[in-house]
Amino acid sequence: MKLTHDVPCPNGTERSHKAKELRDLCTEIARTRPHATTRANGEETDLASACFPSNFTKGLKHDALGILEHADDYQGFVEAINADNHNLFESRVSSAHDRSLPGSPFQCTGKFPAIPKKHAVPSKKPAKLVVRNPDWRGWESPRAGHVYELQGPDAGSVGMAPAPRIHSSELAAEMAEVYALALLRDVPFTAICAGKSKAKLCGEKAEALLSSQEIVDAVNEMPFYKGKIPNNPEPVSSTPMHADADSGLNAFERNRRFARTQDEDAPYTAQLSTEQAFRGSTQGALTGPYISQFMLVGGKSIAGAGNGVSDLPGIQAPFDLVDGFVPYGTLSIDQRTITHKACLDHMTDWTSWLDVQNGANLKGKDLFEPDRRFITTPRDLATYVHFDALYEAYLNAALVLLGLGVPVSKGFPESSLSGRRTGFATFGGPHILSLVTEVATRCLKAVRRQKFNFHRRARPEAIAGRLTLACCGHADHLGCAAPAFQHVLDEIPTALLDAIVEHNKEQNNLPMRAMRLIECPKPKKPLSKFDDCNLLLPMAFPEGSPMHPAYGAGHATVAGGCVTMLKAFFEMFEDCDGGRERDLCDTDGKPIAYVPNGDGSTLVPDPKLKKGAALTVQGELDKLAANIAIGRNMAGVHYYSDYYDSLRMGERVAVGILLEQAPTYGDPVETTFTSFDGDFVSISGQSGASPTLTVIDRYGNRVSARDWWLRHVVGEDVIIDR
Repeated sequence: MKLTHDVPCPNGTERSHKAKELRDLCTEIARTRPHATTRANGEETDLASACFPSNFTKGLKHDALGILEHADDYQGFVEAINADNHNLFESRVSSAHDRSLPGSPFQCTGKFPAIPKKHAVPSKKPAKLVVRNPDWRGWESPRAGHVYELQGPDAGSVGMAPAPRIHSSELAAEMAEVYALALLRDVPFTAICAGKSKAKLCGEKAEALLSSQEIVDAVNEMPFYKGKIPNNPEPVSSTPMHADADSGLNAFERNRRFARTQDEDAPYTAQLSTEQAFRGSTQGALTGPYISQFMLVGGKSIAGAGNGVSDLPGIQAPFDLVDGFVPYGTLSIDQRTITHKACLDHMTDWTSWLDVQNGANLKGKDLFEPDRRFITTPRDLATYVHFDALYEAYLNAALVLLGLGVPVSKGFPESSLSGRRTGFATFGGPHILSLVTEVATRCLKAVRRQKFNFHRRARPEAIAGRLTLACCGHADHLGCAAPAFQHVLDEIPTALLDAIVEHNKEQNNLPMRAMRLIECPKPKKPLSKFDDCNLLLPMAFPEGSPMHPAYGAGHATVAGGCVTMLKAFFEMFEDCDGGRERDLCDTDGKPIAYVPNGDGSTLVPDPKLKKGAALTVQGELDKLAANIAIGRNMAGVHYYSDYYDSLRMGERVAVGILLEQAPTYGDPVETTFTSFDGDFVSISGQSGASPTLTVIDRYGNRVSARDWWLRHVVGEDVIIDR
């Protein structure tokens, strides 16, 4: 008997035609989507005569004061990035290393593994450490922004707002934040949120120079937080955005100011609290323990639940959620992390700072604590984002959600209500695990285009060097940019600046210097005596920031994309009420809310969580994105605006992919989640039809898809058919 449908329908030629139609449809979806206009903040042109002091020049040759030595080097660098000739990096760019041949451009020496002789017999003994100058670092994927995408938004169709300018009160606030985070780097998050304790987790009695409460009190007096923006000494002819008369902030600054407190009654003047400081830009990121549960808890072993006291899954096969092991098939991922050596910072002396600006490769000079622990301090989180496999936190979160049995979106065809269809290849574990990796690579290309091809913003470590010049009385070397840097210096609270100077003195004393794996001579004149005006930013990493500009942030863009995928895939709301977010609970319905104990060795229930209250799945995913992105600020390599705007660009990359995938399924699909701005975002589609994007803002107003796409950019590029 011949079966009625013994082959799929459509099949063969009909299927191939259908496949082409869908590919053409997805191309049309991408083509007709609003294309963002990207515009830099104008400082690159305005401050060119001062040798680009607010732009990314790391790896080029700098003089003894850290100022770019040859303006033509920057011109060649930018040309090699943006020109269609891909060979210019080899023929046009002059690095600090090239400028110093045949000698080394670096003053510091370090202990490096001995270079083995060619064809030498491998030895089982550890490599002998020899003293030599560091190598030079290359720029990381500087032409990735030229790569095209075949799914989701092209890197050229998404964008970011102009970065805060040097003269702005927002930039002063951002520098105050990274200085503050450096001072609190070894204070547990629970103490930072509580406000008063200065105790560091350093293995000995040590205290921060300021408590988080003292820092927040000082920062709240800054113009950006008081909503009283002065008439800044603008060193150039124009500003890129019109400022609101009441707040003194432009549209993008207003968004970022509101995000820090989420206070609707006083959006631009609400004071920070220690519970809110250094957190993310969503309600979920501002609620509950600082660290997301998805970076702490694990799951139940396939061998069964343990008793909650497992040391290692290799010793005891059973383990439970509170043990902190994420099941990874028959393997497991330990949420305890390795952490950098406590209370040891880097680049606090002028010579090592200058070497790093010239591109010295000090990677691998890290020192670590002997024991692993749950993420307890900002340094722990900074270490995590120093070595993470970029999307690993979201892969872990997906595994935790799957282990908890959180259902997929109720608008998906699988699992069906009858139970006759369950998800796997589609709408199951393999589907979401691949989606977080799929969006990550596209986010990286999009953000590389922003940071290299447009904004080229200097890293905080470089700006701190300029502030040190101003503080030490050498602002004249900054040329026309001197008033702007002096303005930033004047707005940062004196107590914070004094604490940084004192902190750097401690870091530069003989015992601390001897602990590092590098040795640097004292700076030559005119900075031979700068101990009392040293405002260099204490860095968590020996090599400082990566070899690419600050704005946007790769970690933040990937965070935005991956977390959006997780929110779209899993059901974020309770079945009985589409507006109430799903609680984060274990399989027995018990709320999940843990913090590390005093030394980070175990997890304990959050004592602040009120009885009957619960964190939400969506809130903890938003917090996860903030933790990963702001963890980079805690290391000293990014600013708050890098996080804020990159996160939202990553969100749009993910939504673009979801919209193009919607018509490819054989069944109708729909998903709803809350955006990082608090919008209700719904994506729906069915086989062969154009998808629908519906947006309702946090006030209940419908927002056009076009306005949502362009909310955080200066405008739209008009795409003309050819």
